[in-house]
Amino acid sequence: MTRMKQARRLLLVVAIVAGGFHQALAQPPARSESPRAADKAPAKILLSAHRGDATILTLSDLDSDTAAVTFRIELDDAIESCLREPPPDDIKPAEVARCAKQVMDLNAGKQIKRRAMCSKNTVYTEFGNFSLVGTGEPESSGEGKKMIRTNWKDHRNEQIVDNSTAARTDAMLSTFAVLCPAAYKAKFDGYHVY
Repeated sequence: MTRMKQARRLLLVVAIVAGGFHQALAQPPARSESPRAADKAPAKILLSAHRGDATILTLSDLDSDTAAVTFRIELDDAIESCLREPPPDDIKPAEVARCAKQVMDLNAGKQIKRRAMCSKNTVYTEFGNFSLVGTGEPESSGEGKKMIRTNWKDHRNEQIVDNSTAARTDAMLSTFAVLCPAAYKAKFDGYHVY
């Protein structure tokens, strides 16, 4: 990272801390409800490709039919989300600070819960309930990566959802990977999954 980028990020953090320090202090730190979860658990879960990640607060009963995760947007998540939009050479710290404050104000400690029934390859999210019903044939990208497409059934209408950012396939996969890591590894180890 160049000195200019470091200076911009430092300025950004100072601006955000000045506006959101009290909110950051008011929120308790993340914790795990399961000793097993604390060892291997990821710290983040994907909200969506455009919104970025959120910080995991609790995990329980991984790899079971009662797996659950609770998460919320923390200050670092808000900053990362706001940094996603402008080109890297066009980052304006004041705008990112304003954006991050707005994200924090809108979410104000709101916790979101997702669940999974791992034996049924089903995830329950804030945007619907979906089951992994199949995969496409493994393929190779031009960069030598092995890729595999997933197909998810939306339980609201029993339709197979379009495999896209708009359908939030990436968030379904992130939820499945966090809550059902053994099943995810058994199905997709070594693949870039989409």
